[in-house]
Amino acid sequence: MTRVGVTGATGYIGGALVPFLANAGFDVCPVDDGSGAVRVESSRWPVRARDLASAEGLRVLADCDVVLHLGAVSGVMACADDPVGTARVNVAGTRTLVAACAARRVPVAFASSLAVVGAPQQLPVTEETPARPTHEYARQKAAGEAILTEFSSSAGISGAVLRMSNVYGTYLSEGRAVAKGNVLQLFSRQAAEGRLTVNAPGTQRRDFIHLEDALAHWAAAVRFLRSSPGQTGAATFNVASGESCSVLEIADKVVRGWAALHPGSPAVRVDLVPNPRQGVELIDPEFAVSRAETERRLGVSCHHTVDDSLNELLALAARGVGAPAH
Repeated sequence: MTRVGVTGATGYIGGALVPFLANAGFDVCPVDDGSGAVRVESSRWPVRARDLASAEGLRVLADCDVVLHLGAVSGVMACADDPVGTARVNVAGTRTLVAACAARRVPVAFASSLAVVGAPQQLPVTEETPARPTHEYARQKAAGEAILTEFSSSAGISGAVLRMSNVYGTYLSEGRAVAKGNVLQLFSRQAAEGRLTVNAPGTQRRDFIHLEDALAHWAAAVRFLRSSPGQTGAATFNVASGESCSVLEIADKVVRGWAALHPGSPAVRVDLVPNPRQGVELIDPEFAVSRAETERRLGVSCHHTVDDSLNELLALAARGVGAPAH
């Protein structure tokens, strides 16, 4: 049985990934310090180490066949507000972990972000689009990609960089609903309050991928790394659906979806508000992602769309379910 180490195992994605991998037949080794905003603790799959860069954490992970490195301080504003502190975890911690795994010839898959591409010179973004980060969070993720590429190449082992787009979806963990505060989840909750607040200009476009599809990519990455013993260096994959929407388009979908579910109720307002990330992240109304090479190499497809998922998100929001877990 393949033993898979998962850092960031109590986060939003990690908390769903651990049981997903276990149910797929993997022996899962969860590692997390529990410092993130989302904390998904499982009595069935308890955390085996609290610090991925500690002697204990490195020993536990070095005994794995594959390590999925999702542990990080996440968020554009968190990294902008504390670049030194977040880099200590996201860059120095990643280097320590990847170096230890490379020394034991343990392949690593690294959770990166499509934010690393910055303002790409060509669209759509492909797996070959170079990293040109424009803010601190993206710079730290790009540094993680470079670290993995460096150690995978020098150790002569395979690695995988998973550039994730905006992951959405709610799941249950031991009877508790877990969600992440992205725009789909936020607007679904705001609809129940009758008013959506759209960060200006609203034309900024994002790719959205359902959590279940993202998990399938991570499981496929495990199989890829286990079946590629002769490959050296890190392969890049786009964990994206290829479905992009502007923030205003999402708002319109939510307004229409809420009206369909609640006929006769007052129309949901949409208000444009100042963008707290103005000057920090780029606004690209033409942003699009290709996943063709990812699908070919990993053999995984996406099965959920925003439209298909929206009614479920709105129904949960109407019942007060789906707020970010803390």
